[in-house]
Amino acid sequence: MANQDRLKIERLGGFGGFGLPGSHLKSRGEVSESELSPADLQSLDALFEEEAQHEDPMPDAFRYRITRKVGGSEKTIEVPEHQVPDALRNSVQDTLE
Repeated sequence: MANQDRLKIERLGGFGGFGLPGSHLKSRGEVSESELSPADLQSLDALFEEEAQHEDPMPDAFRYRITRKVGGSEKTIEVPEHQVPDALRNSVQDTLE
């Protein structure tokens, strides 16, 4: 699989403060775009195409930072958990660092 096909996913926030400054709890994953279903890929494309601000999460709610290569450079978005396709959410694993 080509590296340009890989999506980096981070889960942030929540009650445990995953991924926030000073936190030792990290939730990360990677998935290849070619592994996504057509519906998940369409949802992902829509998230990256939206220019409007994504809604603010509720307190202690998870949000996801998704990074993908676009035109040779990386583009990163942050979205509320309910907008993230299941295949991306399921790729994330928790670690203690």
